[in-house]
Amino acid sequence: MNLFARPVLLLGILLCLALSACGDQEPSQRKEFIEFLQTRILDKPGAHVPQLSGNQKDAFGPYVKDYAIITDFAAGPSGGPGNLQQRFGAIVAKGSIRSMSDLASRREDLVAVQNLIDELGGAIDQALAKADAAKGQLKQPEDLKIVFDKAYERDVTAVADNVKQMLPPVRDMTAAALRLSDFIAGNKDRLEVAGMTITAKDQKTLTALEPLLDDFNAKGRAVMALQQKFRSSL
Repeated sequence: MNLFARPVLLLGILLCLALSACGDQEPSQRKEFIEFLQTRILDKPGAHVPQLSGNQKDAFGPYVKDYAIITDFAAGPSGGPGNLQQRFGAIVAKGSIRSMSDLASRREDLVAVQNLIDELGGAIDQALAKADAAKGQLKQPEDLKIVFDKAYERDVTAVADNVKQMLPPVRDMTAAALRLSDFIAGNKDRLEVAGMTITAKDQKTLTALEPLLDDFNAKGRAVMALQQKFRSSL
C-alpha cells in the first residue's frame, strides 16, 4: 500500500507547488499592467493607445486580454482602417471648402460627406457597445479596476463621445454648404465668384443669398469652436 501511495503523494505535492508558482505571478503581472496604464496612458495628455511589445505581453500575462478591449476599439469601428479620430479627420478633409467656386463644383463630395457621417455614427455606436460589453465581463481586482476604468474612459468612452458630438455640427455645416452650392449653381449669371468672395449683381439675388451665406458661416464657426474645445481638453 505504502509503495503505491508515495508516488501519488509526491505528485500531489509537486502539483500544488506548480499551482502555487503560477498563482504567484498574478500580483507582479497586475502591478506591471497598472504601472503601464498609469504611466503610458493616464499620466499623458490626450488619448494614447500604445501597442504592447513582446516583453510587455509576457509581463502582463492574462491582462493582455483586458488591454485588447481598448486596442481593438482604437483600431477602428467594424474593423475599418484607422481609429475614430483619423476617420473623422478624413471626413472633415473631404468636406473642406477652400473657395466659393470650389463649393459650387463639389456637390458630390458634400453629399458623400453626409453619408460618411451617418456611417461613422453607426460604426461608433456598434464599436462602443462591443467594447462596453467586453469590459462588463471583466473580473478585475479592485486596485486594477480603478486604474483600468480611468484608462478606458480616456481612450474609449471620451474618444467616442467627442467624435459623436462633432458629427451633428459637421453634418449641419455640410447641409448649409449644399444649400449654398445649389444656389450658386442655379444663379451663375447673377453672381460673381472669386476666391472666398461671392457678389450678387442685383438686390433680389443678394436678398436670397445673404441668409444662405450667414447660415453657412455660422455653422462653420460652430464646428471650429467645437474642434477648439476638444483640442484644449486634450
